Amino acid sequence: MMTVERKQTTHDSITRIILTPNRSLSWEGNKQVIWLLGTLCGGIAIGFTLIAGTWVMLPFAGLEILALSTGLYYVSWKLSYQHILTLTDTSLTIEKGVYRPRGRWQWRKQESRLITTAPKHDWEAPQLALTNDKETVDIGNFLNRDDAEELIDYLKNEILVVNNCYNTSA
Repeated sequence: MMTVERKQTTHDSITRIILTPNRSLSWEGNKQVIWLLGTLCGGIAIGFTLIAGTWVMLPFAGLEILALSTGLYYVSWKLSYQHILTLTDTSLTIEKGVYRPRGRWQWRKQESRLITTAPKHDWEAPQLALTNDKETVDIGNFLNRDDAEELIDYLKNEILVVNNCYNTSA
């Protein structure tokens, strides 16, 4: 998913492009699913314990909900990863991380360019990398095809020079 925020200051115009993976459900929604399934599973286990005396179901019901909670938390955490591109009149800042930036690059905008590599299959998104004379940073590897093309069009039309490199090993 791509979100664009623009801000105009007295000296500079600032554009922030926030790239995040698509999420089917937020962590709050995941917690509601956990509570719903926990109540259902716990109710069934308690019912069988009271009716049939099968108390051994209770710890397994708890382990089942613990495993579900752990899996949903891990997926939600992985989907919180984001790339933030901040463009001003003179600079490009790239930040990557979960909850806070874990990697940060700041370059002069005039020396930066976007390199796209065509996908091997039609349903895949193109690979994107921002580069300058010294280093290259891959961006948006979690984007779907439409979001990647929207990002390319935005950067091409607005600010960065796009250099298309096509994969010939298909």
